[in-house]
Amino acid sequence: MILPLFRRELRSCLLPTAIITVVVVLYAGVIIGMYDPELGESLALMRDAMPELFAAFGMADQGTTLLEFVVNYLYGFLLVALPLVLVAVLASRLVVRHIERGSISYLLAQPVGRPRLMLSQAGALVFCLVLLVLVLTMFELLAAHIMFPGELASSDLVAVNAATFCLWLFFSGVCWAGACALPSVSAARWAGVALCTLFVLVQMLSGIGDELSWLGDITPLALFDPLGVASGDASALAGAVALGISGMALFVLGTAVFAQRDLSV
Repeated sequence: MILPLFRRELRSCLLPTAIITVVVVLYAGVIIGMYDPELGESLALMRDAMPELFAAFGMADQGTTLLEFVVNYLYGFLLVALPLVLVAVLASRLVVRHIERGSISYLLAQPVGRPRLMLSQAGALVFCLVLLVLVLTMFELLAAHIMFPGELASSDLVAVNAATFCLWLFFSGVCWAGACALPSVSAARWAGVALCTLFVLVQMLSGIGDELSWLGDITPLALFDPLGVASGDASALAGAVALGISGMALFVLGTAVFAQRDLSV
């Protein structure tokens, strides 16, 4: 890793990371504050009136504990879609924009190999995701402690967020591989994002009705089971690990392809 380059790229990524972090934290605070029996009855009525819509966004089951409530209303869609937006922005900023503007030539002129160069870029992306998950975890623990003391098991929430980070890492790997490997600027910017978005949409469709439930088993998001991870389910833990390893493998693959590319700069 090239530390000066890592620090410079990290500074350029902090603003979009801060924006998404603030939005995620605000949503988390609202969801945690909604954990109320009376409001829960109102939500149940809304869910009964629009079951397909709630199921599509991963909100079919309100749950009986604070952790279940938060996971169902926050991790089913919001903590999948919003970090994906951040990953798309950062992958474009760290790789595609340099190629598009020609500034990649200045980076390649440095007396270091391409793998080391891209490791610095990838490190900035992953570090931003680490910041996001750390801030989110600390805020959730603090908010739950203030509003509902003793209702939330810290270790279970940490396990859920670790599994969620593995999902983000997978999304990052897909977007990174596309950004590094595809020769067209437009394809490099959007192919990985489009594929991840397709995964999310197919997962949403699988919750609409029994006839489409099989769709939920054909995307990588089927490996994401936060409540299963919290309860220590072996298959859920294996799924989260598989997502994380797949994400890292895609980072390596994208970097290897980039190292062999003939760039016209």
